[in-house]
Amino acid sequence: MLADAIAAERFRLWRDRVSLFWGFGFMPIATLLFSMAGDLFVHFVVRKPFPGETADLANRAMGAVAGASGPITALFLLIGAAAIFAGDYRWETWRLVTPRNSRLNLLAAKLIVFGEAAAWSLLATALTSVLGGLFGSLINHTTLIGPANGPAFLGQYAGVMLVTWFEVLLIGALAALIGVQTRSTLGAVIAGFVVVFAQSTLAATQNATTWKSLAIPAYAGRVLKTFVILPAESRTDSGPAGLALVLLLVWLVVVAAAAAVLFRRQDLTRE
Repeated sequence: MLADAIAAERFRLWRDRVSLFWGFGFMPIATLLFSMAGDLFVHFVVRKPFPGETADLANRAMGAVAGASGPITALFLLIGAAAIFAGDYRWETWRLVTPRNSRLNLLAAKLIVFGEAAAWSLLATALTSVLGGLFGSLINHTTLIGPANGPAFLGQYAGVMLVTWFEVLLIGALAALIGVQTRSTLGAVIAGFVVVFAQSTLAATQNATTWKSLAIPAYAGRVLKTFVILPAESRTDSGPAGLALVLLLVWLVVVAAAAAVLFRRQDLTRE
């Protein structure tokens, strides 16, 4: 039954091209366009030679993925998440869907499909950042180089990708909770963005790594990404990173469970 719900959600999202583009496709494209615009500005306006300048496309891609959980990207992800989690309230289709499957399966399917779409969006962000780097290298005549840490880079990239994906899943779970509570796509986007922006701003003000600062998802994600990127010999204390991972996963489970509990108790006879 869960597989049927997942297949149905995939089909619905694929048919909703507007939400699919703005929620998961716009930011990777915008990343490429801004990168190209910056390189064109350097080439035609600054016009300064950069002898010996190099471009590390691998680390460029990892940096793009690491920053893909920021407030601006989250705003567009919330558009896609709101369409997935709150769209049935807008179109009043819950009363047609719930008799055919359990509510837990329906909500879980939405979260899984959101996670799949978000993963593809992160991969697209990495790809467009590489394409932007190639474009900049071509017009500004920079030398392409590989990552200095060689084979270890793949593990670092996978770790950064996984941490960012967890952060994005938390954004989706937040949209699910707010969407179920407000029964509104607009409410899920606006309230979700306020929460993401507030906790990101709070994380930026933290100077010391304590359990309180690690309880802020944006700060926990930053600590985890820093730990993953560090060389193995520099990882002297894994305690804060381990606690950051636990707290990030706890937030994800608690928010998703709260959305599920609230959804199971709702009266959907007129939705």
